[in-house]
Amino acid sequence: MALRPVKAAPPERAVPTTASDLVVADLGLASARAGLGLHHLRYVLAAAEHRGFRRAARHLGVQQSAVSRRIQELEDRLGAPIFERCAQGVRLTLAGEDFVRGAQGAVGELDLAVDRATDAARGDHGALRVGVLSGLGGGALQALLGRLVQAEPSLEVVLVERDARELAVALAHGRLDVAFLLAGDRRLVAAPAWRERLMIAVPADDPLADAPSPTWADLAGRRLLTAGPIADLVADLAARRLGRAAAETMGRAVAPASVARLVALGQGLGIVNEGDACRVTGVVHRPLARSFLTFDAVLGRRPEKPVVRRLLALLPGAA
Repeated sequence: MALRPVKAAPPERAVPTTASDLVVADLGLASARAGLGLHHLRYVLAAAEHRGFRRAARHLGVQQSAVSRRIQELEDRLGAPIFERCAQGVRLTLAGEDFVRGAQGAVGELDLAVDRATDAARGDHGALRVGVLSGLGGGALQALLGRLVQAEPSLEVVLVERDARELAVALAHGRLDVAFLLAGDRRLVAAPAWRERLMIAVPADDPLADAPSPTWADLAGRRLLTAGPIADLVADLAARRLGRAAAETMGRAVAPASVARLVALGQGLGIVNEGDACRVTGVVHRPLARSFLTFDAVLGRRPEKPVVRRLLALLPGAA
């Protein structure tokens, strides 16, 4: 039987490789060689934030032994200590500070990538994630979001309540679309949102109850109370207008409603923002002369959604 000649296969064509391809291909090799997983990063970041393994474990909802074991495992693989153990908890070494800075950025970028993919899969760009200061009442914020939902009936609004520092981190890592914070210097894009008057809560039988707009001078020698996210700002104002002693002796409650109740009990005069002026029997609120709080709408590091632009268009200063 005659044999057929075998046709040689064409030579494989080489695919050109660029320098950037090599860089992308090498991403993650160092962490893979060290056996570094996402759980290691979460434990290290939690321990650094809470300055202790026990507090980190409580925050993460795991056993303290799991946090200690994973961090010790990571330190052994890196060949360098990340934390110094001390009686008060732990503190970062110099190598640990460098590691945490890089880890925060890496975890933040990963969270951002996950959120972007999730939003794209939803098609409607997902929900509007709004950060609000813990303890901040309704007022202007409630009215603003109410107008937005009225214009966008199908919109899902997710409210995330945290303190100012936690909201700033969430914005920087792209976990929020927008947050409403007290005005101040910041690296993220922000737009003025609204102003609120500072209010004085006084007992109904106090002489100041008859004043239409008390001044800071009227508060001299009186014990002052405040609460919530405005406490530091109010203390700074009191120190500048009345002296450091007024700020150092200022009482701080968790919520504005508690301030009003303490005022009713004769524990002092309360200073709250207008949106948190709670009605309590025996207490009246008067505007503090020439004293305002300014709030900003701060944008997160996320792809801007059309609904965010519509929200910004509803701000008082946008017209």
